[in-house]
Amino acid sequence: MHKALLTGLALLAGCATYQPEPIAPAQMLAVYETRDLNDRQLLHYVAAHSDSPLAAWTPDKLTLAAFYYSAELDAARAHYSASQAAVDSAGERPNPTLTLPLQYTAAASKPWTYGLALDIPIETAGKRGYRVAQAQQLSDAAKLAIGQTAWQIRGRLRAALLDLFASRQREAILQRQSAVQQELLQLSEQRVQLGEMATADAIQQRIAMQRTEGDLAIARQAGQDALSRAAAAIGVPLSALQAVDPDLSAFERTPPTIPPGSARRAAILNRGDLLAALDEYEASQAALQLEVARQYPDLSLGIGYSFDQGAEKYSLTPGVISLPLFNHNQGAIAQAEAHRKEAAAKVEMLQEQAINDSASTLRNFDAARQRLALLDRLQDSQAAAHEANQRAFAAGEMDRLALRQADLAASLDNLAHLDAQVQVQQALLQLENALQRPLQGTDTTDAITLGERQP
Repeated sequence: MHKALLTGLALLAGCATYQPEPIAPAQMLAVYETRDLNDRQLLHYVAAHSDSPLAAWTPDKLTLAAFYYSAELDAARAHYSASQAAVDSAGERPNPTLTLPLQYTAAASKPWTYGLALDIPIETAGKRGYRVAQAQQLSDAAKLAIGQTAWQIRGRLRAALLDLFASRQREAILQRQSAVQQELLQLSEQRVQLGEMATADAIQQRIAMQRTEGDLAIARQAGQDALSRAAAAIGVPLSALQAVDPDLSAFERTPPTIPPGSARRAAILNRGDLLAALDEYEASQAALQLEVARQYPDLSLGIGYSFDQGAEKYSLTPGVISLPLFNHNQGAIAQAEAHRKEAAAKVEMLQEQAINDSASTLRNFDAARQRLALLDRLQDSQAAAHEANQRAFAAGEMDRLALRQADLAASLDNLAHLDAQVQVQQALLQLENALQRPLQGTDTTDAITLGERQP
C-alpha cells in the first residue's frame, strides 16, 4: 500500500502546472506605438530574406516588414501550433484506472477487506490511427493557412502601395498642369485687357484651373488614405511609414511576361487554399473511418488483488466497456459522410474558382496591356509634338498661349497614360492573387516561417 501511494505521488509530480499569462491592452498599445521600420531585429529579418541590400523600402521589403509585424500571421502560426498539439493529443493512449476497494463486514472476525484494482482500456478497430490521421491532415491544412494568410497580407499591402504610387504620380502631373493653367489664365487675362479675347474665355480658363486644384486636393487625400492603409497592412503606426518614404519605382517597370498555360495550370493546382481544402477532405475521410470503427466496442482488461479475511485473492477480468445494443453509430457515420461530401464540394468549388479567376484576370491583364501600349505610342507622339512646338515657338511660329495649350493637352494625355499604367499593375496584382504566385518582384514566401516572431 505504501509503495502504491508513493507511485501515485510520483506520477502526480510529473503533471503540468498552470502558468497565468494576462493580457494588458494598454501595454500592447504602447508596444504598437513604438514600432518603426528601423528596428534592429526587423532589419536583420529583412536582410536575411532579401537578395539585395536595404537601400530603400521597396514593396518587396515592406512585404517582409508586414510578415514580421503581422498579428494575423502570428494568429495563423498559433493555430498551426495548436493543431500540432492536437496530433499529439490524438495519439495518446487512454490511461488505465486504479481503484482501491475497501469493505467492512460486521459478522466476520477480520471485518476489513481491501485491495487494488487496475482497469486497462484497449481501443479496437484502429481508432487511434484514424484519430491521428484526421488530426495530422487538419494540421497540414493549418500549416497551409499560414501561407494563405501571407498572400492576403501581401495583396492588401501591394494594393495600398499601388494606390499610393498612383496618387503621388497624379499629384505631380496635376501640379504641373496647374502651373500651366495658371500661366494660361494670366495670358488670357492679358488678352482680355487688350481686347484680343472675350472675357468668357478667360473665365473658362479660371474654372478649369479651379477644377485642377480640386483634383489635386483629391489626389493628396487619396495618397494619405493609401499611406494609412499601407501602414495598417504592415502593422506599424502611420508615422513609422511616413518616416521612411517608400520607394515605389517598381510600379513604373514594364509588366513581366505571363507564364504559359502549363505554368498557370501548375500554379492553380498549387494554390494554398486548394491544397488546404484537399487536406481537410482527407481529414473528413479519416473522421468517417473513425466513426465506422466506433461501431466496434472497445475492450478493457481488469487486474485486481484483494486481502479478504486473511486470504489473498487475485483476479483477471476481461470485459467490454460498451455494447452496441441500441445503435451502431449510424447517426455519427451519416454526419461524417455528409461532412466528407461537403469537403469534396469545397475542393471542387475552389478549383473552379481558381480556374475562372485565372482566366478572367489574365484577360483583364492582356486588355490593360494593350491599352497601355496604345497610350505609350501616343505618349511618344506627344513627345515629338512637344519638341516640334518648342522649335516653332523659338522660331516665332507659335505664340506662348498656343504653346501652353498644347502643354495642357499633353498633361491630360499623361493622366490617361497613368490611369492605364495603374490598371495594368492592378490587373497584374489580381492575376498574382489568382495564381498565388509572384509575377513581379522578389518571391518573399520563404520568409513566412512557422516559428513565432521574436519580440
